[in-house]
Amino acid sequence: MQFTKALQHNIGWKALNTVLAFFINLLLVRILGAAESGDFFYTIALLSFFTLVTSWSMEAGITFYGSKHRDSVPAISLLILPWLVMQAVVVWVLLHFMIFSVNRQISWLYVLSNLVIIYFSALYYAKKWFISINVIVCVVNSIVLVSLLWIFSNYGSDQEKLANLLQEKISWRLPVLINNNRQSGVLQDFNFAGIAYFAGFLLQALALSIFFFFKSGFTINTISFNTQMARNIFRYSSIAFISNILFFLVTRIDYYFVQKYCSEIDLSNYVQVSKMGQLLVLLPSMMAGVIFPFSSGADDRDYLFKVQFLCRLIGLVFIPVASTVIITGYWLFPWLFGSGFTGMYPSMLLYLPGFYCLSLVTVLAAHLAGRAMLTKNMIASAIALVIVISGDILLVPLGGIFAAAAVSSIAYFLCLVYLLGVFRNHMGCNPYVFFAAGKTDIKLLLSRLRK
Repeated sequence: MQFTKALQHNIGWKALNTVLAFFINLLLVRILGAAESGDFFYTIALLSFFTLVTSWSMEAGITFYGSKHRDSVPAISLLILPWLVMQAVVVWVLLHFMIFSVNRQISWLYVLSNLVIIYFSALYYAKKWFISINVIVCVVNSIVLVSLLWIFSNYGSDQEKLANLLQEKISWRLPVLINNNRQSGVLQDFNFAGIAYFAGFLLQALALSIFFFFKSGFTINTISFNTQMARNIFRYSSIAFISNILFFLVTRIDYYFVQKYCSEIDLSNYVQVSKMGQLLVLLPSMMAGVIFPFSSGADDRDYLFKVQFLCRLIGLVFIPVASTVIITGYWLFPWLFGSGFTGMYPSMLLYLPGFYCLSLVTVLAAHLAGRAMLTKNMIASAIALVIVISGDILLVPLGGIFAAAAVSSIAYFLCLVYLLGVFRNHMGCNPYVFFAAGKTDIKLLLSRLRK
């Protein structure tokens, strides 16, 4: 699939999936409430970090080498299976020593499902099956959304009504899946919205893996294993792992300080600001998903000019979107999420410059990763992480979530400045070309949209 066509398909389908994910998040907030939703998403962030650590960023090496050597994808897919079995055992043992508001069995399924999703998504991207992966994710998200919509429309935030109804229809007790700090062992302890959310990851993992092997159609007799390939994947992934850990902490460590120094309501407000920011970074993330495999599989300098154009495009899109948020956010956020989310708007104003910088960082980092310049991404993330930790320690106890948002924006800005310096020093790029959108860019964008 050509770069432009792949980009268009990826943006279109991921836009649809992001809309579905937004309404899933909105329904979870409405069902769980302002206070409880903050704790729920904080737990999800902890489990996501645990998943990242466990994965060792193997998906980066899989996409990088799979894109360069398409014939190696079948061998890579079979190498993943014993790796997953080993990780499943390790995760089960480690969860015995950890405490989450979600119990051990569901935590294990969530982490393992995400590992399967991560690895097989990398294989899809390596083979450039952008439509297939997005259709599968779209179908699963639709199922989860319908489930949550049914719970909310029939029972609202009072899930005990649903529990009582099921209790009348069954004569036995079910184990507690979601703890929620209540007395365990009875059906009323179920967080049905949480169960639907977690079940979506399991369903997605099964669908991606089964469809991959079905569509690939290869047999084990036709696969040649290469130990050198395995070592190369692990070596590349190890460098990516350090970079990804740092970047994850840059974008999530502020949750810890907000949770430590602020109220549950403030935490919920801040988490939703972060999630709204993910929507603003949606377009760059879609671009990055295409840039990485194409940059890995080609040495054409033309991709560098495409990256520059995409960064200018981000600016053209971000300005009207940010303006809409500034104009409508004061009343829109409480209307969407509830009366407890009045703190979202001022936090969002402070975070908007950071989200713009993060958008550009996402695209630039994807191109550097495709060029095997992971150490540059690692240094950029380290710079931002130092700023976030030091700034949050000093300012969050005094300024709360507003200080956290401002500190993160400063960190993302400095991260962007460093990466622009890398492009200038190593690729001869003037930083100006990443921002100076002109009539030619607008005409090119309109021509692509007409196709």
